[in-house]
Amino acid sequence: MADEPTLGELSRRIDGLTSMLAQLVTRAEFSAEQRLVERRFSEIEGDVGDVRRALLSEVTGLRTALEGAVARLEAADEKREDKRGSNLRQMVYAGLIPAVLVVLSTVINIWMTTKGS
Repeated sequence: MADEPTLGELSRRIDGLTSMLAQLVTRAEFSAEQRLVERRFSEIEGDVGDVRRALLSEVTGLRTALEGAVARLEAADEKREDKRGSNLRQMVYAGLIPAVLVVLSTVINIWMTTKGS
C-alpha cells in the first residue's frame, strides 16, 4: 500500500486534470476556428491575386509608355542625324566653296599680274 497514492493526492491529481480539461478546446470550437482561418486565407489569396493583377496591368502600361518613349527618342535621333547631314552640306556650300573661290581668284590674280609684267 505504500506505492498507492492517498485520497488527498488523488484529489489533487483529479483537480489538475479537471483544470487541464477546462483549458482544452472543444471539437466545435476547433472546427469554427479552422473555418475562420480558411476564410481568412481565402480572402488573403484573393487580395494577393488582385494586387498581382494590378501590378501586371501597371507594368504593362509602363512597358507600353517606355516603348513609346524609346520610339520617339529614336525618331528624334534620326531627325537630328538628318539635320546634321544637311548642316554639313550647308557648311560646304556656305563656307568651303566661297573660300576655295577666293583662293582660286587670288591665285589667278597673282598669276595674271606676274604674266602681264
